[in-house]
Amino acid sequence: MACINLNLDVDVNKCLSGLWATLPLGRPKSDIKKLEKEMTRLRGKRDDIKNQIGEEERKGKIPTNEVNQWLREVEELEGQVAEINQDFQSMSCFSCNCFNQTGGTSSRKQEAGDQVPIKKSSNCCFIIRRVAKKLGEATELMSRVSVLDQIATVGPSEPTVTIPLSHRPLVGIKSYVEDMVGYVDSGKGDIIGIYGMGGVGKTTILKSIQQHYNHGKFDCVIWVVVSKDCQLKKLQIDIAKSLKLQTLEENDDEQTCGNKLFSFLKNKNCLLLLDNIWEYVDLQLLGMAHSATKRGQQQQSRKVVVFTTRSETVCAQMKAEKKIRVKCLNPNQAWQLFEQNIDGNVLSSDAGIKFFAEQLAKECAGLPLALVTIARAMSGKRNWEAWNKALHLIRDKHDWTTIGLPKDQLIMYNVFKLSYDNLENDSIRECLLCCALWPEDYEINEFTELIPCWIGCGIIHEFNVINEAFTIGYSHLEALMTASLLEQCTGMDYFYKDPTVKMHDVIRDMALFMVSELKGNKRKWIVKAGIRLSDLPRKEEWQEAERASFMKNEITSLQEYGASTFSKLSILIFCDNIGLKTIPPSLFASMPGLAYLDLSRCSIIELPKEICSLTELQYLNLSGNPITRLPAEFGCLGKLEYLLLCYTNLKIVPNGAISNLSMLKWLDMKEIPLVLEWWWDELKCFRGRHQLSVGISIDATTDDIERLNMLPNVSIWHLILDGQNISKLPNYDLGTPQWSFRVSDKLEFLYITNLRLDRLVLATGVGRESSFGYLKILQFNNLKLLEEISLNGVRLYHLRKLYIFNCPMLKNVSWVLQLPCLNVLHINNCREMMELISDVGNSNPSSSLQSLQLFHMSKLNSIANRPLDFPYLEYIRVRRCPKLKKLSFGVEILKNRLKRIEGDETWWNNLDWTDKSIKDSFTPLWYP
Repeated sequence: MACINLNLDVDVNKCLSGLWATLPLGRPKSDIKKLEKEMTRLRGKRDDIKNQIGEEERKGKIPTNEVNQWLREVEELEGQVAEINQDFQSMSCFSCNCFNQTGGTSSRKQEAGDQVPIKKSSNCCFIIRRVAKKLGEATELMSRVSVLDQIATVGPSEPTVTIPLSHRPLVGIKSYVEDMVGYVDSGKGDIIGIYGMGGVGKTTILKSIQQHYNHGKFDCVIWVVVSKDCQLKKLQIDIAKSLKLQTLEENDDEQTCGNKLFSFLKNKNCLLLLDNIWEYVDLQLLGMAHSATKRGQQQQSRKVVVFTTRSETVCAQMKAEKKIRVKCLNPNQAWQLFEQNIDGNVLSSDAGIKFFAEQLAKECAGLPLALVTIARAMSGKRNWEAWNKALHLIRDKHDWTTIGLPKDQLIMYNVFKLSYDNLENDSIRECLLCCALWPEDYEINEFTELIPCWIGCGIIHEFNVINEAFTIGYSHLEALMTASLLEQCTGMDYFYKDPTVKMHDVIRDMALFMVSELKGNKRKWIVKAGIRLSDLPRKEEWQEAERASFMKNEITSLQEYGASTFSKLSILIFCDNIGLKTIPPSLFASMPGLAYLDLSRCSIIELPKEICSLTELQYLNLSGNPITRLPAEFGCLGKLEYLLLCYTNLKIVPNGAISNLSMLKWLDMKEIPLVLEWWWDELKCFRGRHQLSVGISIDATTDDIERLNMLPNVSIWHLILDGQNISKLPNYDLGTPQWSFRVSDKLEFLYITNLRLDRLVLATGVGRESSFGYLKILQFNNLKLLEEISLNGVRLYHLRKLYIFNCPMLKNVSWVLQLPCLNVLHINNCREMMELISDVGNSNPSSSLQSLQLFHMSKLNSIANRPLDFPYLEYIRVRRCPKLKKLSFGVEILKNRLKRIEGDETWWNNLDWTDKSIKDSFTPLWYP
C-alpha cells in the first residue's frame, strides 16, 4: 500500500489564535454594513459642520484647530474604510488563509487593524479585525462632535503684504470658449482679457465660461458687472454679495474691504468674471491675490480672472497674460444667427423676403447684437414690401455720416433706429427711451420702478384703475423684450426678487444719443445716473434739459436756484441718494413746469411747504424716506395723479392734504405705521374725479375691513392685513360679506401676516359667483397656529405667485392644484408639512409652475403622493429639507424648460435616483 508523506509547515498556535479571534466578530459582510452605516452618519455630520464653517467664514471667522483636526481624522478614516471595502471585494470565498499568516512581502511586525500586505489585506481574519477597529474609531469621532466647544472663532489679522496675480454654443462662440477653457485648464496664466466692439458677443462668451466652470474646478465662481464709471467699492460690495460674505460694511474703506475679501478667499480656488470694464481695476483689492506667508510652503490656491472690455489698452493695463479679440461674424455665421432669431416660416414664405433678409443681414456687418435686434424687429413682417422698405431705411445715409459716430456705432445706430421705428406705436417707443434714465447695466425692477415711471411720465394714461395701467405696462414690456431691445434678468437672487429687465449698454448708448445729441438736440435729457456724483452739475450743463436723472448717486445736498432756472424741466429723478436729507425751498420755484418728481429711497425727513408751487406736478414718489408729516399746503397740488408714500414714517397728515387732491388716481401707502384716524378721515372724504386705487396696510380686524368697504369711489389694489397689534383674534372667514367688491374685486396683492388662527378660508361673498378675480400675488406669513388653508368657491384664475412663510403647523397646500396660472410657489419654515400636495385626486393635473422653492422644512419627504407634470418648471431651490429624497419628475423634464436646481451638496448627493443616468443628466443644472 502506497504511503504519501505530507510535510505541512504550519504554525498551529498562530492558526488557532487567528481563528479564535474571529469567532466573536461575526461575518465580514455584516460588520462592513455596520461600519458603512456609522460612516454615513459621520459623513452627514461632517457635511453639516462644513456648511456651518462656510456660514461662519462669511462672517469673518475661521474654523477652530479642534474642528480642523476632527475633519482631518474623518478624512483619513474615510480613506482607510475605502481600502477595507476594496480588499473585501477582492477576497475570494476560500481566501481565509490562516495557514499562510507569514505570507506577504513585508517582514514588519503588524497589529490587527493596521495596513497589511496584499495577501493579509484580503485575509478574512484581518478584514474583520480592521473593520472592528475602524468601527470603534468612527464611533469615537461621532462621540466627539457633541463636545466640540465651538465650530469657528475670530480669525487673526491678515498680513498686509500680498503678492498680486500675474447648452449649445451660440453661433461663432464655441471656438473662443474652447480656447479660453484650454488656456485656464493648462495653468499657463491667470488673467485673460476678452476685448472687442460693443455688441460683438463678449458677455455671451463670458457667460459660457461661467457655465462651464460652475461645477468642480473652482471653489468660487464669481460674476460681477463692472460698467462705465463703476467704483472699486461697489465692485467689492458686489463680490461680497455674490459670496454671501457678511463682513464688508458701507463705512469700510477700499483697503479694509480688500483685506476682508482676501481673508475669505485666500485658501480658495477662485474664478472671477468681470464683465464690461472700462479702465484698470486693482485685482489685489478684489481679494484676488496670494498670501506671501504661504509661498514655498505648500501649493497655492489658484485665482483666475477673466474680464471683458471694449479696449485692447485696458487689457494691457490689466496685464492680461492672454488677450482674445472677439471679431464680427463671417457672412455664413451672420446668416446662421439671423435665421436663428426669426420665424423660419417667414423666410420660406416668399423668395423676395428671403432676398431682402439676406441683404439686411449683410448690412449688419457681422455684429451679433445688430443681427439679433434687426431679426427680432422684422420677425412679424410677412410681406416683401416691408422688408424692402427696411432695407432702404437702413441703407439711407442722409445725415448719419455727419453726426460724429464711428463706423461700428453707426452700424448699430442704423439697426437701433430701424428696430425703434418698427415698434408698434409711439407709446412703446417712449417706454424704450425711458429705460435709458437708469444707470448702465442696471437691473430695473418691472413692478416698483419701470412701469410706475411709464405711468408717472404720462406714457400710460388711458385707464380707469391702476390694475389696467399695469396690464398695459406689461404688454409694452413684452413688446420691447420680443424686439430684443430689453432683456430679462436672471440674477443670483431671482428666487426672491421681483422680475427685472436690463438694457444692453450699446442699446442704451443709442437711445441717449437719439434723445440728447441727434440733430442738435443737445442736453434735452441729462442722465448722470449711478456714477457716484456728490454734487449736481453746474446749472449751465442742464439748464435747458427737459428730463434729468441723478438717481443712485451720493448727493447729500442741493443748491439754491433762482426762480424758473429750469423752466423746461418736466421730469426730475433723485431716487437712491441715501445721503440726501433736506430739500431747499427754492428748488421747486426753480422748476415751475415739473410734472414728475422721484425722491424715493433718500433720507428726507420733511417736505418744504413750497412744494405747493409745483402746480403742474402729476407724479410724486416719496417712498422709502423717513418723512413723518406732510405740509398743510400739500392739498393744493391740484394736478397730482400719483402719490407713492409706502415705507415712510408718515404719522401726521393735515385735514384735506390727500382728500383735496381731486385728480388723484393712485395712492400707495402700504407699510406705514398707520395712525388709524388720518387714513380713515382722508379716504372717507375723498371726492376725486377718478376712482382711486389704493395700496394700504391695516390692522387685521373685521372693523377695519368694513371701513374699507365703506370708502366711496375707492378700490383696494394692494392690501396688507397685519395682526401684530391684535392680542386676541377669533377665527373668521376671510371671504364672507365683510369683503365687499371695493376690497376684493380689484385686489391684486394680498398679504396676511401675524394672525393667530388655525383655519383660513378664502370664500365668495354672499350672492356672488366669485371675488378676488384680479388677485396675482398671495402671501401668508407668520401664522403660527394655521393648520389649513382652503378655497370656498373662489377661483383664483389669475394668481401668479404664492408665498407661505413661517406657518409651522400647516399640513399641506393641496389646493394649489386649483390655481391654473400659478408660476411661483415658495414655502419657507413650515416644519410640520410632510407632503406638499397630499391629495392629487383622480385627475392628471398639469402645473404652470415655473419656480419652486422649499426651505427649512424638516419633515417634508415628498412633493406629491404621485408624479406630477411640470412642463414649465425652470427653477428649483431646496434648502434644509433633509428628508426630501426624491424629486417628483423624471428626465423628460429636461426636454422642457428646466434651467437650474439649487440645493445643499449633502441633499443633492443623498437624493434617491432610480437610474444614475438621470442624475448625470441633471447634474449640469445643479448649483450648491
